[in-house]
Amino acid sequence: MSQSLITTDDTHASHTVQHANSALPMSFYVKWLWAIGLLILLGFIPSYVLQFSSLTEAHHSHASVSFLWIAGMLVQVTLIHYQRYTHHRILGYLSTCVLLAFVLSTLSLYANIFQTQFNTSTIFRLVLSLDLVLFPAFILFMYKAILRTDSPHAHAHWILLAAMMLLPPGLGRLIHGLFFFPFDAPVRFFYEPTVVLTGLFIYSIGRAQRWHFKSTKACLVLFIAAVIFSYGVGYGF
Repeated sequence: MSQSLITTDDTHASHTVQHANSALPMSFYVKWLWAIGLLILLGFIPSYVLQFSSLTEAHHSHASVSFLWIAGMLVQVTLIHYQRYTHHRILGYLSTCVLLAFVLSTLSLYANIFQTQFNTSTIFRLVLSLDLVLFPAFILFMYKAILRTDSPHAHAHWILLAAMMLLPPGLGRLIHGLFFFPFDAPVRFFYEPTVVLTGLFIYSIGRAQRWHFKSTKACLVLFIAAVIFSYGVGYGF
Protein backbone atom coordinates (compact mmCIF):
# COMPACT_ATOMS: atom_id res chain seq x y z
CA MET A 1 0.00 0.00 0.00
CA SER A 2 1.42 3.35 -1.03
CA GLN A 3 2.54 5.49 1.89
CA SER A 4 1.47 8.61 -0.03
CA LEU A 5 -2.05 7.22 -0.25
CA ILE A 6 -2.16 7.07 3.53
CA THR A 7 -0.30 10.25 4.42
CA THR A 8 -2.41 12.46 2.18
CA ASP A 9 -5.26 11.86 4.59
CA ASP A 10 -3.64 14.07 7.22
CA THR A 11 -4.07 17.17 5.06
CA HIS A 12 -7.26 15.95 3.49
CA ALA A 13 -8.85 15.12 6.85
CA SER A 14 -8.03 18.52 8.30
CA HIS A 15 -10.03 20.20 5.52
CA THR A 16 -12.91 17.74 5.37
CA VAL A 17 -13.30 16.38 8.88
CA GLN A 18 -15.94 18.93 9.92
CA HIS A 19 -17.99 18.37 6.76
CA ALA A 20 -17.47 14.62 6.62
CA ASN A 21 -18.41 14.10 10.22
CA SER A 22 -21.43 16.43 10.22
CA ALA A 23 -23.48 13.26 9.75
CA LEU A 24 -21.01 11.08 11.63
CA PRO A 25 -20.86 11.99 15.31
CA MET A 26 -18.34 10.35 17.61
CA SER A 27 -21.04 7.82 18.48
CA PHE A 28 -20.54 6.32 15.00
CA TYR A 29 -16.96 5.38 15.88
CA VAL A 30 -17.92 4.37 19.42
CA LYS A 31 -20.56 1.90 18.20
CA TRP A 32 -18.29 0.40 15.56
CA LEU A 33 -15.41 -0.03 17.99
CA TRP A 34 -17.70 -1.57 20.60
CA ALA A 35 -18.98 -4.02 17.99
CA ILE A 36 -15.52 -4.96 16.72
CA GLY A 37 -14.07 -5.38 20.20
CA LEU A 38 -16.95 -7.56 21.36
CA LEU A 39 -16.82 -9.73 18.22
CA ILE A 40 -13.10 -10.30 18.75
CA LEU A 41 -13.57 -11.22 22.42
CA LEU A 42 -16.56 -13.47 21.69
CA GLY A 43 -14.43 -15.31 19.16
CA PHE A 44 -11.24 -15.62 21.15
CA ILE A 45 -12.39 -16.31 24.72
CA PRO A 46 -14.36 -19.56 24.07
CA SER A 47 -11.66 -20.78 21.68
CA TYR A 48 -8.96 -20.05 24.25
CA VAL A 49 -10.85 -21.79 27.07
CA LEU A 50 -11.49 -24.91 24.98
CA GLN A 51 -7.84 -25.19 23.93
CA PHE A 52 -6.34 -24.02 27.22
CA SER A 53 -4.68 -27.28 28.26
CA SER A 54 -3.01 -27.79 24.87
CA LEU A 55 -1.59 -24.28 24.49
CA THR A 56 2.02 -23.30 25.08
CA GLU A 57 3.32 -20.61 27.39
CA ALA A 58 3.79 -18.35 24.36
CA HIS A 59 0.09 -18.75 23.51
CA HIS A 60 -0.94 -17.92 27.08
CA SER A 61 1.27 -14.83 27.17
CA HIS A 62 -0.08 -13.64 23.83
CA ALA A 63 -3.67 -14.30 24.91
CA SER A 64 -3.18 -12.27 28.09
CA VAL A 65 -1.68 -9.29 26.27
CA SER A 66 -4.30 -9.49 23.51
CA PHE A 67 -7.11 -9.49 26.08
CA LEU A 68 -5.59 -6.46 27.79
CA TRP A 69 -5.38 -4.62 24.48
CA ILE A 70 -8.93 -5.36 23.31
CA ALA A 71 -10.43 -4.84 26.77
CA GLY A 72 -8.48 -1.60 27.06
CA MET A 73 -9.85 -0.46 23.72
CA LEU A 74 -13.40 -1.14 24.91
CA VAL A 75 -12.76 0.80 28.12
CA GLN A 76 -11.33 3.69 26.12
CA VAL A 77 -14.36 3.75 23.84
CA THR A 78 -16.66 3.68 26.86
CA LEU A 79 -14.80 6.62 28.42
CA ILE A 80 -15.35 8.60 25.22
CA HIS A 81 -19.02 7.66 25.23
CA TYR A 82 -19.37 9.08 28.74
CA GLN A 83 -17.14 12.07 27.90
CA ARG A 84 -14.42 11.16 30.40
CA TYR A 85 -11.74 12.70 28.22
CA THR A 86 -9.08 13.16 30.91
CA HIS A 87 -9.32 9.52 31.95
CA HIS A 88 -9.26 8.52 28.28
CA ARG A 89 -6.04 10.48 27.75
CA ILE A 90 -4.32 9.03 30.82
CA LEU A 91 -5.30 5.47 29.92
CA GLY A 92 -4.14 6.15 26.37
CA TYR A 93 -0.64 6.92 27.59
CA LEU A 94 -0.61 3.71 29.64
CA SER A 95 -1.95 1.74 26.69
CA THR A 96 1.16 2.44 24.62
CA CYS A 97 3.05 -0.09 26.77
CA VAL A 98 0.31 -2.67 26.21
CA LEU A 99 0.36 -1.89 22.48
CA LEU A 100 4.11 -2.50 22.29
CA ALA A 101 3.78 -5.78 24.21
CA PHE A 102 0.87 -6.81 21.97
CA VAL A 103 2.84 -6.14 18.79
CA LEU A 104 5.92 -8.00 20.02
CA SER A 105 3.97 -11.02 21.29
CA THR A 106 1.97 -11.23 18.06
CA LEU A 107 5.06 -11.10 15.86
CA SER A 108 6.72 -13.75 18.03
CA LEU A 109 3.66 -16.00 17.83
CA TYR A 110 3.43 -15.58 14.05
CA ALA A 111 7.08 -16.60 13.71
CA ASN A 112 6.44 -19.71 15.79
CA ILE A 113 3.29 -20.67 13.89
CA PHE A 114 5.02 -20.08 10.56
CA GLN A 115 7.76 -22.53 11.49
CA THR A 116 5.57 -25.23 13.01
CA GLN A 117 2.13 -25.10 11.36
CA PHE A 118 2.35 -23.21 8.08
CA ASN A 119 2.48 -26.32 5.90
CA THR A 120 0.10 -28.46 7.95
CA SER A 121 -3.11 -27.45 6.13
CA THR A 122 -4.62 -25.02 3.64
CA ILE A 123 -6.62 -23.17 6.29
CA PHE A 124 -3.49 -22.40 8.30
CA ARG A 125 -1.82 -20.95 5.20
CA LEU A 126 -4.90 -18.90 4.33
CA VAL A 127 -5.31 -17.46 7.82
CA LEU A 128 -1.64 -16.82 8.53
CA SER A 129 -0.91 -15.22 5.15
CA LEU A 130 -3.91 -12.90 5.60
CA ASP A 131 -2.70 -11.93 9.07
CA LEU A 132 0.83 -11.32 7.81
CA VAL A 133 -0.57 -8.59 5.55
CA LEU A 134 -3.16 -7.12 7.91
CA PHE A 135 -1.05 -6.94 11.06
CA PRO A 136 1.55 -4.55 9.58
CA ALA A 137 -1.41 -2.44 8.45
CA PHE A 138 -2.68 -2.47 12.04
CA ILE A 139 0.70 -1.18 13.22
CA LEU A 140 0.68 1.58 10.58
CA PHE A 141 -2.88 2.64 11.38
CA MET A 142 -2.13 2.73 15.11
CA TYR A 143 0.93 4.87 14.40
CA LYS A 144 -1.27 7.27 12.44
CA ALA A 145 -3.82 7.28 15.28
CA ILE A 146 -1.12 8.22 17.79
CA LEU A 147 0.00 11.07 15.52
CA ARG A 148 -3.57 12.39 15.20
CA THR A 149 -4.48 12.77 18.88
CA ASP A 150 -4.91 16.48 18.12
CA SER A 151 -8.12 15.68 16.22
CA PRO A 152 -10.63 13.43 18.04
CA HIS A 153 -12.44 12.37 14.85
CA ALA A 154 -9.25 11.71 12.88
CA HIS A 155 -7.85 9.78 15.86
CA ALA A 156 -11.03 7.70 16.11
CA HIS A 157 -10.97 7.12 12.35
CA TRP A 158 -7.47 5.59 12.45
CA ILE A 159 -8.29 3.55 15.56
CA LEU A 160 -11.32 2.13 13.75
CA LEU A 161 -9.27 1.12 10.71
CA ALA A 162 -6.64 -0.43 12.98
CA ALA A 163 -9.28 -2.40 14.89
CA MET A 164 -10.73 -3.67 11.63
CA MET A 165 -7.36 -5.21 10.78
CA LEU A 166 -7.61 -7.32 13.95
CA LEU A 167 -11.17 -8.51 13.28
CA PRO A 168 -10.68 -11.58 11.01
CA PRO A 169 -8.97 -13.87 13.56
CA GLY A 170 -11.62 -13.24 16.21
CA LEU A 171 -14.54 -13.22 13.78
CA GLY A 172 -13.28 -16.43 12.17
CA ARG A 173 -13.16 -18.19 15.53
CA LEU A 174 -16.65 -16.95 16.36
CA ILE A 175 -18.07 -18.20 13.05
CA HIS A 176 -16.31 -21.53 13.46
CA GLY A 177 -17.51 -21.93 17.04
CA LEU A 178 -21.14 -21.08 16.24
CA PHE A 179 -21.71 -22.65 12.84
CA PHE A 180 -18.97 -25.20 12.14
CA PHE A 181 -17.76 -26.82 15.37
CA PRO A 182 -21.24 -27.84 16.69
CA PHE A 183 -22.02 -29.62 13.41
CA ASP A 184 -18.56 -31.09 12.88
CA ALA A 185 -18.33 -29.16 9.59
CA PRO A 186 -14.97 -28.93 7.79
CA VAL A 187 -12.83 -26.25 9.45
CA ARG A 188 -11.54 -25.07 6.09
CA PHE A 189 -14.77 -23.30 5.12
CA PHE A 190 -15.14 -20.71 7.88
CA TYR A 191 -12.59 -18.56 6.02
CA GLU A 192 -14.91 -17.30 3.27
CA PRO A 193 -17.67 -15.97 5.58
CA THR A 194 -14.96 -14.31 7.67
CA VAL A 195 -13.34 -12.37 4.84
CA VAL A 196 -16.66 -11.52 3.16
CA LEU A 197 -18.10 -10.06 6.38
CA THR A 198 -14.90 -8.15 7.16
CA GLY A 199 -14.86 -6.69 3.65
CA LEU A 200 -18.51 -5.69 3.96
CA PHE A 201 -17.81 -4.00 7.30
CA ILE A 202 -14.99 -1.92 5.80
CA TYR A 203 -17.21 -1.06 2.83
CA SER A 204 -20.03 -0.02 5.20
CA ILE A 205 -17.68 2.29 7.08
CA GLY A 206 -16.46 3.89 3.86
CA ARG A 207 -19.99 4.32 2.56
CA ALA A 208 -21.12 5.90 5.84
CA GLN A 209 -18.20 8.33 5.54
CA ARG A 210 -19.27 9.00 1.93
CA TRP A 211 -15.76 7.89 0.95
CA HIS A 212 -14.30 11.23 2.09
CA PHE A 213 -11.14 9.57 3.37
CA LYS A 214 -8.58 8.04 1.05
CA SER A 215 -7.35 5.86 3.90
CA THR A 216 -10.68 4.01 4.08
CA LYS A 217 -10.47 3.33 0.35
CA ALA A 218 -6.86 2.20 0.78
CA CYS A 219 -7.89 -0.03 3.67
CA LEU A 220 -10.53 -1.76 1.56
CA VAL A 221 -8.16 -2.19 -1.39
CA LEU A 222 -5.49 -3.54 0.94
CA PHE A 223 -7.91 -6.01 2.48
CA ILE A 224 -9.04 -7.30 -0.92
CA ALA A 225 -5.41 -7.62 -2.01
CA ALA A 226 -4.59 -9.48 1.23
CA VAL A 227 -7.42 -11.96 0.61
CA ILE A 228 -6.23 -12.58 -2.96
CA PHE A 229 -2.68 -12.99 -1.68
CA SER A 230 -3.85 -15.47 0.96
CA TYR A 231 -5.45 -17.68 -1.68
CA GLY A 232 -2.27 -17.58 -3.71
CA VAL A 233 -0.27 -18.68 -0.69
CA GLY A 234 -2.91 -21.13 0.55
CA TYR A 235 -3.10 -23.07 -2.69
CA GLY A 236 0.40 -22.42 -3.99
CA PHE A 237 2.00 -25.21 -1.93
